[in-house]
Amino acid sequence: MFKATTEQIEDWKAAHGEIIRLKSAKYDKSAYFRKPNRKEMEFLSSNKSSGIKFNAALLKTCYLDGDKEIETNDDIFMGIGEQIMSLLTFDVVEVEKL
Repeated sequence: MFKATTEQIEDWKAAHGEIIRLKSAKYDKSAYFRKPNRKEMEFLSSNKSSGIKFNAALLKTCYLDGDKEIETNDDIFMGIGEQIMSLLTFDVVEVEKL
């Protein structure tokens, strides 16, 4: 299972903000991902792809390092489902009526 160094993780955080690690205990594989930026989200959202194609494009776009099987092994990929949505959590903004 791939494990990034603390220095790598800190460098990624400095460059990209929040970082997540997706792990498969069954296959002993893991990989690191960053959140997509606005331009990437526009592109991903404009493709009108199915959930599976969207997830594949999101993983490919946001991949930093790790075991490629996270993306290529069908069993792992299908198990990612809801976990990948953690890449799409953003700041909560308040609306203040004046």
